[in-house]
Amino acid sequence: MPNTLDTPARCLPWADLDAIPALAADYADGTGTAASYFAYDRHDIGDQQAAADVAATRPQDRTVLADVLAEQNAAWGNDSGGVQANIDALRDPDTIAVVTGQQVGLFGGPLYTLYKTSTALAWAKHLADTTGRTVVPVFWIEGEDHDFEEIAHTHVLSRNDVVTLDYAPDPAPAGPVGPHTLGDAIRAPLNALDEALPPSDFKPSVYGAIADAYTSERTLEDAFARLIATWFADTGLVLLNPDDRRLKQLVRPLIAHDMDHSAAAVEAVHTAGQALQADGYHMQVQARPTNFFWMEDDGRYAIDANDDGTFTLRHDGRTWSRDELQRRIDEQPERFSPNVVTRPLVQDHLLPTAAYVAGPGEISYFAQYRGVYEWIDTTMPLIVPRASMTLVESKVQKVLDKYELSVRDVEHQTAEQLFQSVVVDAMEVDIDQTFGQTASRIHKALNDLKPTAEAVDATLGRSVEATRAAVVNEMNDLKQRVVRAEKRQQDEVRAQIEKVCVNLMPTQNLQERTLNPTYFFNKYSMDLLDTIRAHIDVDDASHRLIQL
Repeated sequence: MPNTLDTPARCLPWADLDAIPALAADYADGTGTAASYFAYDRHDIGDQQAAADVAATRPQDRTVLADVLAEQNAAWGNDSGGVQANIDALRDPDTIAVVTGQQVGLFGGPLYTLYKTSTALAWAKHLADTTGRTVVPVFWIEGEDHDFEEIAHTHVLSRNDVVTLDYAPDPAPAGPVGPHTLGDAIRAPLNALDEALPPSDFKPSVYGAIADAYTSERTLEDAFARLIATWFADTGLVLLNPDDRRLKQLVRPLIAHDMDHSAAAVEAVHTAGQALQADGYHMQVQARPTNFFWMEDDGRYAIDANDDGTFTLRHDGRTWSRDELQRRIDEQPERFSPNVVTRPLVQDHLLPTAAYVAGPGEISYFAQYRGVYEWIDTTMPLIVPRASMTLVESKVQKVLDKYELSVRDVEHQTAEQLFQSVVVDAMEVDIDQTFGQTASRIHKALNDLKPTAEAVDATLGRSVEATRAAVVNEMNDLKQRVVRAEKRQQDEVRAQIEKVCVNLMPTQNLQERTLNPTYFFNKYSMDLLDTIRAHIDVDDASHRLIQL
């Protein structure tokens, strides 16, 4: 593949991306008041050291943690690149971690999976250099989520079209998606992926890695973990599935604390949300009465705390006394699942998290969590924006250059809007100017005629205005017919503009949120990961345009 490091990446501030919430954009760009909602300045060396010192005190039981990690990563084949050495290092009370993670998206999910993970690797190295500690990169595999529709499909490019790959088991899982066994239904999206990827020197290994991971007998979370392990082999990345009874045992004090004092957590989240709104941002989180769900085979159910000290499952009205609830916490901790508020608390209860690599939505969540960390007598880790990138192929750049467009233009306009502007700009006649001048002459002529008509009959002024309106409408209609006639002659232009939009803004969303990496791996090889990692700058979170 081309050496993309010969030319520095072009950069855009996050605020230039319409799809990014203002809060996350301001935090990444270092503008506004967003940074005031977080515990540390991620750029400050002193704060980095302080976050590391706090992180080292957190894990409740490093031995259990390391034992579980060793077992899980061995099962996923993640045993290269110093993974075991990193797991062993976590037994040392001075070792800290940089953590990221996400849901178990089909075939690895969208491109931002690569960007989040690569950012975690970069920050692990950075914090090791600045703190002198051993720093382990950890990927948290979120398999307890119940939103199957969100992870059951992915998108790939194929011949300048977006192809959607759907995983559609019957029935779809009703409970946590991670433990769901793939079954024969996984063959359909695998076959569709095979068909979508054109032959290349890299296809056997690229497609083979996915097919080897996503076999019918595996679960969604195991397949996802195996693929991430393959993509990031030789980096030392440690994978963690928190849905393990031994780990949930360590979280029991946090579950009990929430059940007894959830009102304070809810108030902390709400107060921060109100402050954000006062600063012109949005409130991302609406806290629940309690912040852990009760999981059963058919779903994950909210627990309501009642005024009389009892607890009720919202979906069916079952009520437990405080002692009954505590017995379940002690005997079945694996059935308690954190919600969006307590998930990071569970993470940092188990891991020595000095920094968490967050996407735009997660940044908005964390902005409301500073008080929640104080609620459990600790401090929020450094919150690091994940790398944000758009991969710009040379064929796409040529079209952009030809029509003097930028990636920013594509991210702010639809294909039809771009086509309209390109066609109008390319026409030899300035349609707007020509029709504008003609309309001006018509208005002047009617203005001159109106006094004469009114002098003959005062009521004829209305007729002049009616004539004006009719002529203007006819002129507008004629102008649109001229533009449409020119458009019909520009089929090639339309195809080129659509190709650019499909590549850069597929399904009218950011490329990084939509496209699976497989298309790019198949065309440019797995070396693309080296290019991505080389363009990550821990001091600058700008959106990068990487030309391939």
